[in-house]
Amino acid sequence: MHSHHSHSGTYVSHAVDSLDDIVEKAAAIGFKIFCLTEHMPRLNNQFLYPEELEKSYTTANLSSNFTNYLQHAQKLQSHYNAGTELKILIGFEVEGIDLEHIQYSQSILDQNPCINMTVGSVHYVHLVPIDFSAEQWLEARTKTKENTTRALYRDYFDLQYQVISTLKPLVIGHFDLIRLFEPIDEIDPTTGKQLAEINIENDWPDVWQLVVRNIEFVGSYGGLFELNSAAIRKGWSGPYPKQDMCEAIKKYGGGRFCLSDDSHGLKQIGLNFKKTWTYVMDVLHLEYIYNLDLENGKTIVVKNKVEDLNKEPFFK
Repeated sequence: MHSHHSHSGTYVSHAVDSLDDIVEKAAAIGFKIFCLTEHMPRLNNQFLYPEELEKSYTTANLSSNFTNYLQHAQKLQSHYNAGTELKILIGFEVEGIDLEHIQYSQSILDQNPCINMTVGSVHYVHLVPIDFSAEQWLEARTKTKENTTRALYRDYFDLQYQVISTLKPLVIGHFDLIRLFEPIDEIDPTTGKQLAEINIENDWPDVWQLVVRNIEFVGSYGGLFELNSAAIRKGWSGPYPKQDMCEAIKKYGGGRFCLSDDSHGLKQIGLNFKKTWTYVMDVLHLEYIYNLDLENGKTIVVKNKVEDLNKEPFFK
């Protein structure tokens, strides 16, 4: 089994438990591929989270932590990849905040050949977090030209395109994260419909065009879209992305999905993978699931039949 997105309390303030313990548990419960993807450093103190401010962190702390993480990850990779059934890939999660951070991500890649992959994510729109709280999501919306959810979606997918077109990340993180704090009971002023009833393809064709553009671009360079089980612990019935986005990925991006738990501690490793697997088989009806692997030191993409993975002891 595989997970392409993880965090530890050693290097991320909003996570818990040590990186050593997290990798040890991943091995113990039967993961074969486990990607280490701590967050890249943010460049300005304005982007520090409350728990980081409580520790009196600065961007200097984030930078030194990240350097320590890469050194630590290489030691774990050398140990596990040489003598165990678990294979570690070293990566990081992109902070697609703005062009400066996107370009900084590229410089990290250029300077650290030990990095095997990245998770391309967008957590901020108009420099405001969109997955931290409903209040901040609304604040981000007020910074759009039209102050509408539709406009916020457009801006999110445009920023996401900057991330993927510049960096070509092998894994696209929580593709429709912009939906997490959407006020679904509100009326959309552009259509007169309740947000919960919006069909993006039909009601917001301008947004849908951007969604398709992004999916097609990822497909053009062979990237994977994660089915991220963290959405379930945050209240969704299934993983990110929702079914409409997944159907678009099947249609326009080759249906190249991988699995991620986006774990932030021991209790979340593999959490809700069973529900995600039900989504794979009974909702999306996928024939294949993909994963990253290392071959002679190079990162490759592996294609697996769902029916074969379904027989793995992991799910039992």
